[in-house]
Amino acid sequence: MSLRRLGIVQWIGVVVAPLAWTGQHVVGYGVGQARCSVAGMRWGIGFDTWQLAILAAAGLLVVISEAAAVTVFLATRETNYGDGPPGDGRWAGAVPYSRLHFFATAAMVANVLFLAVIFLDGLGSVFDSLCVQS
Repeated sequence: MSLRRLGIVQWIGVVVAPLAWTGQHVVGYGVGQARCSVAGMRWGIGFDTWQLAILAAAGLLVVISEAAAVTVFLATRETNYGDGPPGDGRWAGAVPYSRLHFFATAAMVANVLFLAVIFLDGLGSVFDSLCVQS
């Protein structure tokens, strides 16, 4: 795989999981607000169904992100960590493989953590009571 493609796949591995969690949390909060508002109570919004569907979609995006990170990790596993910065005419100004390997390693760990947060957020909202006074 070319260096440019590895860079694109690496950014998918790094960015998709946090965006999936953000989307899941914001949309889930909006569904809860719609369900608990005076107008929303008449709409008959299936809160649990929506939350589980959003949870499944966000979980799928994190699995895709993890697959991208693992792909880059495996493609760059033979990297030389002494290759230094891209300056001084090395690598023709491109990003060395060691940086891709580092970000892929960090993304693999972060994606597992984001998957745990997504499951806690989604399942917590399903099993917690909704529309109660504080």
